[in-house]
Amino acid sequence: MLSLSEYKDAIKLSEPFPAPADDTRSMYDLLMTALGGLPDKHYTGTSSIAHLSTDDGLFRWLEAELTLREPAALNPMASRAINTLLYRRVGEHGRVEAVNLRRVHDLLPQNDFSQASETVLYRGDMRQLVIDAVVNTALPSLTGCRIPLHGCLDAALHSQAGPWMRNDCATIMEMQGLDEEPPGNAKITRGYRLPAKYVIHTVGPDVKDGKVEDHDRQTLYNCYWNSLELAGKVSDIRSIAIPAIATGYNAFPIREAAEIALDAVNTWMDAHGQNLDLIVFSVQAEKDALVYADVLNTWVD
Repeated sequence: MLSLSEYKDAIKLSEPFPAPADDTRSMYDLLMTALGGLPDKHYTGTSSIAHLSTDDGLFRWLEAELTLREPAALNPMASRAINTLLYRRVGEHGRVEAVNLRRVHDLLPQNDFSQASETVLYRGDMRQLVIDAVVNTALPSLTGCRIPLHGCLDAALHSQAGPWMRNDCATIMEMQGLDEEPPGNAKITRGYRLPAKYVIHTVGPDVKDGKVEDHDRQTLYNCYWNSLELAGKVSDIRSIAIPAIATGYNAFPIREAAEIALDAVNTWMDAHGQNLDLIVFSVQAEKDALVYADVLNTWVD
């Protein structure tokens, strides 16, 4: 597999992505510039979302076009407009400073999880987290979900990061010479217009017919382990947010997945804890947060 040292320069991993310059153009003008710079648009019929008259409708059209777009160099004017639009969107979503979130040690003071002082259980939108790195539950292509306006984490992170992240993932896959990233492995890109500096992309196990096999468990463990290993190799990553990998569309049972996640993080931190100051377990649903809280509260170290 392609190592970090082999691809980091090709995607300019250590080069900060610039915030947009002050731009006084209206949302409408920016959206029309961005859309005008995208060739081969898919939505052209009179009943499509292309003809919604509001800024929100135009933004959804742009999101859909970027979701369907193949990795390629961007028109510079369109790129600048998209950069500004996504920068403004972070302000609309809001930002959550991960360092200020309550630690598990304070939330569940009786728990026996040895990393409780360095971990957080966060229920919310990963796109809001101001943190060094977030982990993406990626599709095997690594280049993002191709279903327009889909609700999966892969789609959400690529949408907010912007098309540059898809281009980086495509570069990595081309250099690796594979069409698909093997499950359990991990690659890293910049976070672009996410509040997070970096995104670590890992491919989880795909549970068949609702039955979890031993190789699924090992693959899920590897997702966490390899994501942490990769984070530990980047000097300015001191904090990382990790979702409940493979528990959505991949159908891994949430409780067993949480146990595997905690085991992998606990073991890795015991060995390499000096490399990270904060790990955030990120979930969206209240029921998933309650499962994680229960696993933490009943943990026997």
